Amino acid sequence: MIRKYFALITLIFTLSSCAIVSEKATQKADKENAYLSTFLNKSSATLNQTFGKPTKTLAENNQTVYVYDIKGKLFDCQRKFTIDNKNIVTGFVSTCWD
Repeated sequence: MIRKYFALITLIFTLSSCAIVSEKATQKADKENAYLSTFLNKSSATLNQTFGKPTKTLAENNQTVYVYDIKGKLFDCQRKFTIDNKNIVTGFVSTCWD
């Protein structure tokens, strides 16, 4: 009987811990997205001034994609910005949290 209660308490603790970690990750991702959205509809030169030269430059669907590889303390991440033919930032994707 004691083992069942211990297992139940352990399960509840584990689930609540996962929920807290998930919530923190969502908050960090929202913060990153809010920051990167400030670059939308701005010149690609603004990206170069802020982040420096892209790690890679790719061509996809008549657009240019600037890729910035970022070395982190815990893990590496990547930011990608799509640039239209007028050199304006039209979108982004990020795996970074800060």
